[in-house]
Amino acid sequence: MDYEFSIDESGRPQAKFSMGAEAIGRWFSEELSDDQQQINQLVAIVETLEQGAISDYQQSGKEFQLRLNQHEIEVIALALDLGFDDELPEETNLYDEESYAGCGLPDFKQALLSWQSFVA
Repeated sequence: MDYEFSIDESGRPQAKFSMGAEAIGRWFSEELSDDQQQINQLVAIVETLEQGAISDYQQSGKEFQLRLNQHEIEVIALALDLGFDDELPEETNLYDEESYAGCGLPDFKQALLSWQSFVA
């Protein structure tokens, strides 16, 4: 999983993740941003998961839900739970590459620690 961090024209940190993991980048940029308290809390939760003290964790934000377990993470746009798929024509496929992504817990931890350093 490749990613790069930058600062946008308004001074906000932005994360761009490789194809298939775009939702993780949006989650870093929009939900986590430069909130050091939240970043530190999440690093501690990842370490608790790695130690086996807890088996899973969920966090809902304004636009995304983050789900973690001892092996992987998922970032899911809250809009995906709207349940309007039944109303769409049968052959309709929604573009959701920026709405859902997952990766292994070790990869997420590495990205999270890099983000923590970048926004510090």
